[in-house]
Amino acid sequence: MPVVRVRGTRREMGIQHGRKTKDLIQRAVKQAWNTIPGLLKISKSDISRDLEQYSDWISRCHSGFRDEMEGVAEGARARYDDIVLLNSQYDIMLSRGGERAVETLLCSAFAAWQRATRYRDVVAGHNDDGPRFTDQFLVLLDGKPRDGHRFLIPVVPGFIGYHTVVNDAGFCAFGNSLENGPVPQEAGVGVPMYVIFRYLAEFADGVESALQFINNVRLGIVCSFLLTDRTGNAAIVHKTPNNVAVIRPTHDFLVLTNHALVEEVKPHLIMREYPSSSHFRFQSMEKAVKRNLGRIDLNRGMDIMSTHYDSSVGRDNPSGNTPCRHCEYEGRLSGTCRSGVVNLGKRRIKLSIALGNPCIAQWIEIKMNYRAIDS
Repeated sequence: MPVVRVRGTRREMGIQHGRKTKDLIQRAVKQAWNTIPGLLKISKSDISRDLEQYSDWISRCHSGFRDEMEGVAEGARARYDDIVLLNSQYDIMLSRGGERAVETLLCSAFAAWQRATRYRDVVAGHNDDGPRFTDQFLVLLDGKPRDGHRFLIPVVPGFIGYHTVVNDAGFCAFGNSLENGPVPQEAGVGVPMYVIFRYLAEFADGVESALQFINNVRLGIVCSFLLTDRTGNAAIVHKTPNNVAVIRPTHDFLVLTNHALVEEVKPHLIMREYPSSSHFRFQSMEKAVKRNLGRIDLNRGMDIMSTHYDSSVGRDNPSGNTPCRHCEYEGRLSGTCRSGVVNLGKRRIKLSIALGNPCIAQWIEIKMNYRAIDS
């Protein structure tokens, strides 16, 4: 995975991002404008009206994000609206397209700490599952703004945030889709989900500050967050436009796929049929974590994310039901596109990241000091 380092003011960071990934951004923009109207059966003018609202919400979240996105547009020789579209396309698809827009947008994640890990630190992993024609071109954005935390985020070029983030406070957040999206009467426009993750990457000092922000930010769709920090504090959050459910751990680990884990949030969601791929992947991931309790480190985290155990058949069976998803065996151009495992160690952070299915991927490792050590 290519690493794109950006430093300075947000506009400077955006220009660097845009220049370094110009060709990929232009392709992503073309793909989005060509695909989304047909998928959702709406006009480009409908999308443009949505973009005006998303742009307003992005500025409400943090005014500097508009500056950065304008910088990305300048560096990539694209329009500002094009970059807004890239950063809000998931929200547009979910709010306007409903469940048909999220069929393949599935992820799996875990976090473990203290007695569950080999060195009594924090190890967490996240698989990004989705359409391979976009996510196969991910880059690792290594950003250091002047007034926020240094962060690492694997992104589609042109995105300022995505659903795996880690920062130099020792905070980590993963995002997963939740059931088949919000019930139609609650879906709307808010801060794009990936911009929310960018905010967490820059400004969350730990789980509790992240929870405070998530509770108050306007999200027009639904999302599950798995949050953890270097202290071993952790939580899962199911957020809808009208409800927030916080799930605290009862063991030294958490597992998350795509179904609701508590009843209170279900009236706000379009529910999947039971059992679904999410339920099978959850059982397989939980089995892999439990099998490695007390021994989980970075390498075992990569093994957990690579598991092909399919709980629907009770054996190894690479498929859409396994945490390392192989939907190509079902004739679909989707599956696991990127895998990441984070180790929040005693003295430094390590992120192992790979494109494609983790079972065969070429992993790279990025090390990052905690901010207190840097200073």
